[in-house]
Amino acid sequence: MAGTQHTQTHPKFTWLFLATPELHPECSPVVLRCDADSEEDARATFPEWHLTFAAKIRTESPYSFTWTDANRATLWSIMGGEINLPLEARYV
Repeated sequence: MAGTQHTQTHPKFTWLFLATPELHPECSPVVLRCDADSEEDARATFPEWHLTFAAKIRTESPYSFTWTDANRATLWSIMGGEINLPLEARYV
């Protein structure tokens, strides 16, 4: 069986912004995220929002976990790189 190969390219970064809607600037800011190659492309995804840059994260991160807290209306994300443990620490 032949393997498949992706021909589609993936955006290089995940961009995070603190944002308020243009129609309700008095609102508390929320975090918006977007995968894009440039900050300009990411900002174009949210045309009706006032955006403040918060973070630029490489999308090639091998570890990513996201969850929500409905009671606090919060989205949590953890992203990490390569984790190397000494051999003796792996079997504790």
